[in-house]
Amino acid sequence: MKYIIDTDPGIDDAIAIMLGLKNNLNVIGFTLATGNIAPEKSEKNLKIIQDFMETNIKMYKGSHSNKVNLKTAEYAHGKDGLGYAVFPNNNKRKIEKSYAEDFIIKAAKKYKDDLTIICLGPLTNLANAIKKEPKLYNYLKHVVIMGTTFNPENSEPYMEFNVSVDPEAANIVYSTPFQDVKIVTHEIGIKSYVEKDYIQNLTNSEDLVSRFVGVIAIKYMEFCEDHYGIIGLGTPDPTTIAAILDPTIIEFKPCKVNIVAKGKKKGVCDITLENSSNFQVSVDLNVEKFRNIFKKTFK
Repeated sequence: MKYIIDTDPGIDDAIAIMLGLKNNLNVIGFTLATGNIAPEKSEKNLKIIQDFMETNIKMYKGSHSNKVNLKTAEYAHGKDGLGYAVFPNNNKRKIEKSYAEDFIIKAAKKYKDDLTIICLGPLTNLANAIKKEPKLYNYLKHVVIMGTTFNPENSEPYMEFNVSVDPEAANIVYSTPFQDVKIVTHEIGIKSYVEKDYIQNLTNSEDLVSRFVGVIAIKYMEFCEDHYGIIGLGTPDPTTIAAILDPTIIEFKPCKVNIVAKGKKKGVCDITLENSSNFQVSVDLNVEKFRNIFKKTFK
């Protein structure tokens, strides 16, 4: 299986990408979304990640930023998106001239059932591809999304960041009849946190990539403790990648997804379980299996 990773590389995206690449995920391209940080910072960070990984995977930016509800999450990821780490802006790697949505369409028509797109940020690029090629679902069969929220104990649906940044795009994607869509919710990603002391120890690792993970994670751990009461690193995006590497990590159930795209509740996502559906939502996970992959990769 070949993969496209659609990403807005703040801290958790960066760690997710490195988790996948270190475990030989066959990534054929990165498409850059606007979400955690501004587009130019996403480009810079993706180049930095590829430097650390010593890879040369093609990178494509969207034809435009999401225009619905533009906001960033520097409060969680730091000013430049990689926590307290600061890197010079002199990377010579090139962004491809063609746009993200065109690459998605071209790759889908070329690889068809042998391609999965992994969406770690707002769904602007995939929505743009659907608008340009309404029958995209005939070619692109497999979609994995980190986003939305599902908690049966919470009677009031709430806004999740990736959806709220571009609800119209999310509505387009979730209204498209893809053959196989797996959704890893924000709740599952927070439950699968890695212990603080383990992450702190990575800053002294002899492995350069593991040390990089430890350094950039410090800021996000502070955010997780302040906002979720977690003493450790919340891992929504790494958990999404890990569940591809080991499908037994997350339990999925068929569901229906409703995204409020307009009005006062714009950005609210409401998920209900169904008897059968091409869309499946995460309902449980094996934390120890996830941590095992994470710790075998970064040590």
